[in-house]
Amino acid sequence: MEKTEEYSEKAKEETRTLLRKLLTADDVVRMRYRKGGLSREKASKFYGCIAVAVDGIALSALKSKEIAEAIAPVLLDKIENGWGYPLPWTHILQMLAYRHRLEIDGEVQDAAEIVGAYDQLKSRMDLDNIEERKAELEEEMEKRADRPRLAGEEQGNQMYG
Repeated sequence: MEKTEEYSEKAKEETRTLLRKLLTADDVVRMRYRKGGLSREKASKFYGCIAVAVDGIALSALKSKEIAEAIAPVLLDKIENGWGYPLPWTHILQMLAYRHRLEIDGEVQDAAEIVGAYDQLKSRMDLDNIEERKAELEEEMEKRADRPRLAGEEQGNQMYG
C-alpha cells in the first residue's frame, strides 16, 4: 500500500473490521469465562492480547481523524451492546472524540469540557486530601470485612430486599 497522508477507504474498512473482530473476541472470552469454559488465567491472557491490539488501533486513530471516524461507530456499538464492562471502550472513544472533535450521538466533543469536568469535581470533592480520605475509607472497609456477622443480621443481596 502506497504511503499517503489520507487513509484509503480499504484501509479504513480493514481497520474497522479488525476492531469489530477484536471486540467480538472480547465478548466471546467473557462469555466463555462466565460459562466456565475458560480459566481466569487463560481469559486474562486473551484479554491482554485483545487490549494490546485495540491499543494499537486507538493509537492510529489518535493520529488520524479518518481512522477515528471509521472506528467510532464500532466502539459505540460495543459500549451499547457488548457483554463486557464498557468503561475502557468509553475512555478510548472519548479520547478520540476530544482529539478530533468527533460527533458522538449528535454531540460534538470539545476539549474545553475537560477543564469544566475537573472544576466540577474539585467543587464537589476535596482533592487536596483525597489520599488521606482513601486511606480512611480503606481502613473502614477492612474493619467492616473483619467484623463477624451477628445471628439474624441481613445477609445476601440487599438489592432484592
